[in-house]
Amino acid sequence: EMPLLALVRSALWAAVSLSPSPRRAGVARMCTATSGRIGELAAAVAATPTGARLRKEESERAAGGGPPHTDASLRLFGQSESAVRVTLFRDTAAWCPYCQKVWLLLEEKRVPYRIEKINMRSYGDKPAEYLRKVPNGLLPAMEIDGQFMTDSIPIMLTIDAEFAEYGPRMVPPPGSAERERAEALLRLERELFRDWCSLTFQPGTGLFGASKKGFEATLHKVDAALGEKPGPWFLGGDAPSLVDLQYVSHVERMVASVAYWKGMRLRDPAIYPNLCKWLDAFEARPAYLATKSDMYTHVRDIPPQYGPGFSIGEADNFAKAISGKDGSWELPFRALDPDFQFSLDPAPPLLVERGEEAARHEAAYKLLGNFDAVVRFAARATGAPGVKRFQAPLADPYAQSDDAMIDPVGAALRHVATALLRGTDVAGDAAVAELGATGSAARDLISCLEYLRERIGVPRDMSGPAAIALRAHLNWAIRLVK
Repeated sequence: EMPLLALVRSALWAAVSLSPSPRRAGVARMCTATSGRIGELAAAVAATPTGARLRKEESERAAGGGPPHTDASLRLFGQSESAVRVTLFRDTAAWCPYCQKVWLLLEEKRVPYRIEKINMRSYGDKPAEYLRKVPNGLLPAMEIDGQFMTDSIPIMLTIDAEFAEYGPRMVPPPGSAERERAEALLRLERELFRDWCSLTFQPGTGLFGASKKGFEATLHKVDAALGEKPGPWFLGGDAPSLVDLQYVSHVERMVASVAYWKGMRLRDPAIYPNLCKWLDAFEARPAYLATKSDMYTHVRDIPPQYGPGFSIGEADNFAKAISGKDGSWELPFRALDPDFQFSLDPAPPLLVERGEEAARHEAAYKLLGNFDAVVRFAARATGAPGVKRFQAPLADPYAQSDDAMIDPVGAALRHVATALLRGTDVAGDAAVAELGATGSAARDLISCLEYLRERIGVPRDMSGPAAIALRAHLNWAIRLVK
């Protein structure tokens, strides 16, 4: 799945669009006033407190500063650009758990670095220039002082050793009792990973539930280990260590996947109290929030990387919630409620504090900031599919847009942006009148809006609450199309 709202700036997105078919020629120019109104809406959302915050962060990011963010290409942490020795090569869509570990370590240690984004094989081609540097194409990769490395743990160990004076030490010294504890915990992490794979990527829950029991037993060992030190972290202290970073990227994916395919809720303080405190502690850290996906993104990005997950009947309610089929992607917006989606992965406190309006305005800001490209992206739903396909079923970077649907999609997304910014009450009458008169293009317009809705990724495109807000408002528009 290629990047979306930021995506469409990618060369891989560019394609020759189809000519309008005779069947749709009558609707091809139905909303010529759209473009002028978009500028007005973009100015209005930029003037909101959320818009002002996002603009300020973009300006800071361009200079290598500001809070952590998936769009950053340079991180200086107050130092000069001449201090940069490291370039991190990570995946474009922020799917890769191994990239996430290294990304987090650099942020936590505040090591100046550059970022180059490279496609995973599951959703796009890798640039020839990257393959010349890293012939096997593996991610993550790091260039340090002109030398290339792959494999997340060696990269993290190297960064911690080379930049010992930066941030917290991530690895205890060799020969110490804490080093032995760290190594034992890393072995336990591999045990947890194997048990997760045995459960998630096999039918059922194993013979007499053995796979599920094995996973739960290992997770209880992890929970117990987290309770052995003061504070939330595996090795104690005030900040996460390499051990915590090694665990968190896959535990994040376990939370989503075992809920979706196996009907299990891991964020249950009555069962895994220390694990829940640990995840809460991560979600209080800006670096982690910048890298964290939502559950829907994970259940779409896991199969292309690991193979298909196998569902059981007991998971149906959780699966419907995660994929928005239980009404959770409908208005009124409820993503900040503590019981949203069965409390499987509650919204982090920082995002809850910002509130519903901030989530809506963030979604509007992202949509309007790249409006024309997003319209063309959505119009690929009824265009010609790409000749070359990839493992991720929602990825089609070489698809062609349907020119006949550009204006209808533009009109619909303009109403979506208005509703996000000002509310459906303000947007409603005009949206009902225009979308309700779509006529012969109605079915295709719905396909285009659904196409966009299914491909909104977190954190690649926006925060989790903003993504829910955009999905819900797209569904609102779909309901109006006749």
